[in-house]
Amino acid sequence: MASEVEVAKTVVENGPLSAKSLIPTLWMLGIATAGGLINFYGKYRSGKVRAFNLTELIGEIVISAAVGLLTFWICRGFAVNEWLTAAGVAISGHMGARAIMLLENALAKKADTWAAR
Repeated sequence: MASEVEVAKTVVENGPLSAKSLIPTLWMLGIATAGGLINFYGKYRSGKVRAFNLTELIGEIVISAAVGLLTFWICRGFAVNEWLTAAGVAISGHMGARAIMLLENALAKKADTWAAR
């Protein structure tokens, strides 16, 4: 059995914020943020927000970055191909809060099936 020190060392060396994971994480953060910017631009073009609504823009970027980062870590956990991961991060970043809602609904359904057993 691994000691606590060995487990901590493994987490530090291979965790999501480790030095070797930092570059891919920053790339995925950029991709997710770009998805949020594209979503904001689409809202602007459809007349749902004003062009200089800074609060809406920052909110969109923060939500997109968070959802994209979660998507990246989920894909990494399931060892998904890096190209599919990038596509998933871009799509979920564009979806923003809708992606969180879909994930929440999927987990709720899964929890209901587990509870029914």
